[in-house]
Amino acid sequence: MTRVTIKDVAKLAGVSFQTVSLVLNHPEKVAPKTRELVQSAIDTLNFIPNVAARSLRNISTKTLACVMFNGASYDNRSERTQDTHGNSVVQTLTRAADRAGYTLLQRNWMGDDAASLAYARDLFLAGRVDGMIAMVTTAGHSVLTELQRMGFPCVIYGMADPQFNHVVQSDREAALAVVEHLVQGGCRRIAFVTGARKEHAPVVLRDKAVTTGSEARYIGYLDGMHKYGLPVRQDWVVPGDWSLDSGYRAAAQLCGTADRPDAIILSNDRMALGALKALHDLGLHVPNDVSVVGFDNMRYDDFSIPSLTSVDVPMFEMSECTVRILLDCIEKRGSSDLVQRVFPTSLVVRGSTRAVNLASGAISDLPAVGEQNK
Repeated sequence: MTRVTIKDVAKLAGVSFQTVSLVLNHPEKVAPKTRELVQSAIDTLNFIPNVAARSLRNISTKTLACVMFNGASYDNRSERTQDTHGNSVVQTLTRAADRAGYTLLQRNWMGDDAASLAYARDLFLAGRVDGMIAMVTTAGHSVLTELQRMGFPCVIYGMADPQFNHVVQSDREAALAVVEHLVQGGCRRIAFVTGARKEHAPVVLRDKAVTTGSEARYIGYLDGMHKYGLPVRQDWVVPGDWSLDSGYRAAAQLCGTADRPDAIILSNDRMALGALKALHDLGLHVPNDVSVVGFDNMRYDDFSIPSLTSVDVPMFEMSECTVRILLDCIEKRGSSDLVQRVFPTSLVVRGSTRAVNLASGAISDLPAVGEQNK
């Protein structure tokens, strides 16, 4: 097949090849209408610049991009802008990039896939960044698939997508460890609040491959309930959206009647804090009436009343690893080898769960899985 050249793009767009070159390398210097004509021609011809040649010139921007492709809009008071976990991830990635001698360009992209691709392609083709750390909410993301086809170095943080380089934590194992901790403390009626997702994976899908942290945490919960022969009540699996409000609503729904769970696992700490407030408003005592566990082990967990038991994520180590993998991808551009790392978690036990009771009947021989007391 004959390779499409910059002159082919220029001919189709009705501009000079110098203009096409300017669009590829300095798009900010080209009028928007002309830029759109050239981009349309690039898309029509499926033109791919000679990345290898550019690499041989050893041109480096010493800049990495961190892009969150969340596909949602927000206002000034939204959970997105106040998401301390997401902000902490970006901060640790920034520090890791700094230590490697790179600047991190961060963007929370809310456009559709076409707009996202145009934005990411501009970053790449204009030579503004050397590689990208991506945060996505769905596997097989079309933007990342196209960037991979173009040879753009990319690593996903926080999702175990088998098609890409990625760095994740062991969410499924962590949720199983949470169930074990609660069972050791005497809990038997355990509810679960998911993160943002369209539907709950049924129990029969417990052995399927999972990619998102929300899926993995839910399936780890199912693993634990199955391991100890505890019933999974579908009315006790409640959807959340990672926000304080959804945690409050979920706990109020679960515990508003006498037929309530004796423990609630929530998929992040923000929802868990909302749950603590709801339980307080209902006049229930934590942990004697209801135990509460979150995920992420944020700094504020020490200051809630009671302090929050939570799954600790090795964010610093994961960030260092992510940047290191991305820099290796940049150096070895063109390699098809994927690097996929899974980091272990630990459970930080605080005041929102009952003390472990090793004399609780049939489970007296349970091991203390993944716990560290604090």
